Amino acid sequence: MIKTRIDSLNALEEHFSRYGEGYLFRGQVKHYTNDAGQVSIPTSFSRHGCVPDIMFKWTHYAKAMIRAFSGCSYFDIDIETSQAVLQHYGWRSFYIDLTKTPHIACWFAANEYVEQKRIHMGENLYEEPVWLVHKEAEYRAGYGDGHIYIIDRLALESLGVKVHDLTLLGDDEGRLRFEAQQACLAGNLKNNLPPQTVVSHIEVASYILRAYCEKHGLSKVSDVFPPKEEDFILKTLLELPWERLRIDSPIPTFKRGLEIPDYEAKFVKHIPAEITLFENFWIADNRGDDTPLKSITFYKLPQLSYYASTNQKFDLSFVNKALKSHGDFVIEIDGLIKIIEDQEPYNYEKGIHISKSDNGHISISGLIVEHPGNIVKGFGLNQGWYYKASIENWEKVHNEDQCPCNNDLRHELQFSLLRMLNEALKNNKLVKESSTCYRHISIRPL
Repeated sequence: MIKTRIDSLNALEEHFSRYGEGYLFRGQVKHYTNDAGQVSIPTSFSRHGCVPDIMFKWTHYAKAMIRAFSGCSYFDIDIETSQAVLQHYGWRSFYIDLTKTPHIACWFAANEYVEQKRIHMGENLYEEPVWLVHKEAEYRAGYGDGHIYIIDRLALESLGVKVHDLTLLGDDEGRLRFEAQQACLAGNLKNNLPPQTVVSHIEVASYILRAYCEKHGLSKVSDVFPPKEEDFILKTLLELPWERLRIDSPIPTFKRGLEIPDYEAKFVKHIPAEITLFENFWIADNRGDDTPLKSITFYKLPQLSYYASTNQKFDLSFVNKALKSHGDFVIEIDGLIKIIEDQEPYNYEKGIHISKSDNGHISISGLIVEHPGNIVKGFGLNQGWYYKASIENWEKVHNEDQCPCNNDLRHELQFSLLRMLNEALKNNKLVKESSTCYRHISIRPL
């Protein structure tokens, strides 16, 4: 690796001119080395570790949004593609962020990332106080030296490290973050980027880096991190329901359903209905006498049951026994699911309803909750798909009453919930709460 000190804008431009399409760039405000004195560029997983349950949730929404703008099949989206969203919107991965353009690398070398947790106090729709925990983030201009690393694509490939060009994922609607950053990912990697792939390390004063960025149209954070009005992925992530924290607090405290760095966090006294504050609400425990769900058996499962989905066939023999024993039943999860294509701001899925019709067909419909702000305004069922049961599996069949929507994924994920119920029944993971309600042992009672 060649180390160079650059002291002028012209010298910086001349240095970059030596490197063509076969190279990638990375910028940092600090230079780190390993025990051998080599450059150290670690993955975010190696720095912070992994939380599997949250990872499943992140991956689901990443894949759902990629499917929404690209038309790819949800179940065919590979880990590299979903990691593109995870990495660039605040979660961790086994990949290293790189860029195809030197001016983006210069921007990250000239600006230091800073985040802090802050609590905003506001009022819910009942005008009661609530606390919202934000991960406020910003980039502050550096005043020392920045560091640019130039990485050889061929060296990466010779070591078996794949390069994934995220700009190929872009769509024609708005400006996605990884498009704005001309991003590539290298990996996946167990720990660090192989140091031998870094062919050049240059030190440059921050004011020179900023001059280079401004020359290429980068003068503010939104040039690199498009706001939610331009980036629908960011908008969707920010619209996911907030979830109450189980902490000893005199005031209800909520965190985002997926915690992402917020570059535009603003204090809002009167929290609007579009911000859903979910507080461990169970339909199973709030069935009125006038609802058709009053006497139906409910199975309470964790959110992970929804995110750990599959389109492969699976055993349903224990579900068949439950259907025979109880007739209609409901699977309810301990969270709210946002359907990406659903334009209704307050509507979420919270599980499924399984019912057997007179002709022997079995319908699976979504359990829908209308949840503006902190209020559960109502719940009900939507139209579903129909199936015919065999000894172990169910096969989809046509029915005149089936849902006419063209969102196959919604129904495929609803069906996949049966796999987790079957496993829970098979492995005795359910405890009886009442004559019509069973709870998974991983869910703490309220």
